[in-house]
This record gives sequence, structure tokens and C-alpha cells, in this order.
Amino acid sequence: MPVKKLTESPFIKYNVTDAPGFERFNEKNLPIIIEALKSIHINMTVEEGELSLFIPASYYNEYHKRNAGRRRKIMSKTGEYESFELNGQTKTFYSGEKLMYSDVVPLLLTKSDAEIIKELKIPRATYYRHKKSLLDSHYYKQIDEAHLTKEFASSPEALEYYRSLEGNISF
Repeated sequence: MPVKKLTESPFIKYNVTDAPGFERFNEKNLPIIIEALKSIHINMTVEEGELSLFIPASYYNEYHKRNAGRRRKIMSKTGEYESFELNGQTKTFYSGEKLMYSDVVPLLLTKSDAEIIKELKIPRATYYRHKKSLLDSHYYKQIDEAHLTKEFASSPEALEYYRSLEGNISF
């Protein structure tokens, strides 16, 4: 069963009694169980026959999500990338400024896809994936049709207009 993200911290409370013959066993092992649960951020208390369990949602979600997966590569305005080696793996990172949506829109309007790919020095598949997310974004949808022309994109005020729009994130 897939693990669901918790939106609030669950808390339960029960009335419990020791099973006949287990009083000494429970008294001996209860502190061990409480400490073991604390190590995984589950708070358990037993007081006067009341058992309480509390799981903080933030710890639970952090543990189960684990931030797994490959990180998104940030594009560089200049198309320049630097490499370094870490634990036997070669990593690349952008140098200079991040390439933002506002920098790409004028390129889309004035150049072909092949020219943009060559200029930005990125793989074709990566370019098309990022282009699709740009075209589907709230940022692109709020641009007036009058500002989506080759003439406007070539004008000096175009970059200022594109940067002023809400949702201008890295490409």
C-alpha cells in the first residue's frame, strides 16, 4: 500500500489494562518500547490506564518522502556549465545567471527551436520538456497576445515587460 502524506498530526487515546500475568513483563518492557518509538518520532505515553499515541506529521512526511529522485538541472543564460567530481561521480552546475522564463519567451518568438537548443547548449529532450512546462504555465498564459509577436520580442521594452510578470521562474 503506498504511503500517503499526512496533512495533520494523528493522535489516539485508549483505555487499557494489563493482561493477567503480564504486569511485571509490561512494567519492564514499556520504557524500552517508549524509547524505541521516540527514536522514530512517535510519542507514546501510558498513564493511569490511558495509552496515548501521537505522530508528528512533519517527521512522518519527511521520512516517507525522503526527497528522493534526481534534482532538476538549472539552465544557464550563457549556456556555460562547470563540472566537478564528487564521490566518483561527475556533477555539472550552471555558471553565471539562471535562465528565467522571461529570457526564453523572446527566444521562442524570434528563433527556431534548433537555434535555441544550440545557443543554450542543452539536450533536445530537455529543451522540449522545459518548453512544454513554460507554455502550460500561468506565467505564459498571462502574457497579452499583443506581446507575443516577433516585433515586440525584438523591442527594448520587451525584456522589462516579461520580467515584470508574476511567476517568472527558472527555465
